[in-house]
Amino acid sequence: MRMTVPGPHDFPATLRPGVRFVVAGVLVALLAYGFLLWQPTTTTTTQPTPVVPTNTVAVPQLDAKVLAEAKDERREQRLVLEPAPLQHLLAKSLDVGPTVAAALGLPEQPIDVATVRRDLARLRWRWLAYEGELEELSAPRAGHPVRGHSIHEATLKLSGGERVLFAFSEPPPSSLVQGAMVRAEGFLLKLRDTTYPQAIDRAPMLVGRRLQRTYPPWEPVTSLDTALFAGLDDTTSWPGDLACRTIDEDQTPATWHLAAFARDSAAGLPDAYWHAAPALTNAVHERLVAGDVARGTAFRIRGTVVQRSTLIAPPNPAGIAAWTVLWLQVREYGGGVLVPIWLAWNVPELPERSSLEVHGLWYRWQAYETVHGDRRRAPLFVAAATESVGANTPSDLGTVTLWLAAATVASLGLVFWLQRRANLRTLRHARDLDDRRRRRASAAPRATDAAD
Repeated sequence: MRMTVPGPHDFPATLRPGVRFVVAGVLVALLAYGFLLWQPTTTTTTQPTPVVPTNTVAVPQLDAKVLAEAKDERREQRLVLEPAPLQHLLAKSLDVGPTVAAALGLPEQPIDVATVRRDLARLRWRWLAYEGELEELSAPRAGHPVRGHSIHEATLKLSGGERVLFAFSEPPPSSLVQGAMVRAEGFLLKLRDTTYPQAIDRAPMLVGRRLQRTYPPWEPVTSLDTALFAGLDDTTSWPGDLACRTIDEDQTPATWHLAAFARDSAAGLPDAYWHAAPALTNAVHERLVAGDVARGTAFRIRGTVVQRSTLIAPPNPAGIAAWTVLWLQVREYGGGVLVPIWLAWNVPELPERSSLEVHGLWYRWQAYETVHGDRRRAPLFVAAATESVGANTPSDLGTVTLWLAAATVASLGLVFWLQRRANLRTLRHARDLDDRRRRRASAAPRATDAAD
């Protein structure tokens, strides 16, 4: 039988075993690298592209030239209230609500009066807020730049004994009498001195839209008072209707109560309770539309964060300091309709396209307008808790890396073993051939001698 041995020009024989091992390792490494980077191209047909609601916040543009007319370096300047800067800020502040105030950089905590006096150049014309006792409230007077409005002025006494002066546009509620606890939000115009009805020296003067009442704090809300939801009508979506109100426009006892219950009670419910709660899917849509779901019912909403905004909360008895609004794209619900979530706390930032499971309480319908001008209607929930889902954490990535490294080492070891096995076979085969040649060579002389 004829045996074929690799010739001198055959590729495998031209490489030494060590070199072939290195080449095999490089090939395995390239395959592993390609496996890690390759991602299949898929076309999503069941998940419509979300249509994001409008989220542009227009802030007032102040005229520095007009405001520069306000002087407060000397006492005789602080005793005078220049009309042009005052009228300018009165007009501009009419459009400032909680959302705009947050965009203007309203501090979460009031800046003490001593700091304002010391850093006046930095804080001048900033939107600030103070709470205190209503010490003086003047009668409305003419001179407001916008028809239908009058100029109102108030003096607040802060807890530390300092005074803050406030000029505003909207008539105060009849419940705001001397001694009431109030909140003033507005642009810092200047430092002011007064001599009547009392002497005040270098008090910060704010100019804003309205004087707000503050509330005594509630006790923790441990049970849901459904009577507060009895008069809610979210069936129509005309401008001004309940369904069209944003978070800063729907600051009511019903909103505060549901948010406080979510924070104080629902957030502490066991996981088993939330696992038993229904998920927001298309299957429950008709029940929501028909009104068969009671307000405050617990739901699990699982989706991707498309948009997030945060604002400082106006005065409320629930002790809510900030609101965060999330818009979620829910795969199992709505066909592209985004679901709004109101959280009664500040969520400073979230990774882009975060996947969350929200434990929420059904509140009402929310109408919104998309960036394309379309009108949409979605269920609104108040969140009790949120948790990230479907994200690769650093520990997960580390585990995957270790497994890939182990698989690569195992593959290289297998290649090395197979190569070594093949080399041993080749070596044994070569030795067998040498032995046969020697035997034949030694047998040939004996046969010749025998013939002689």
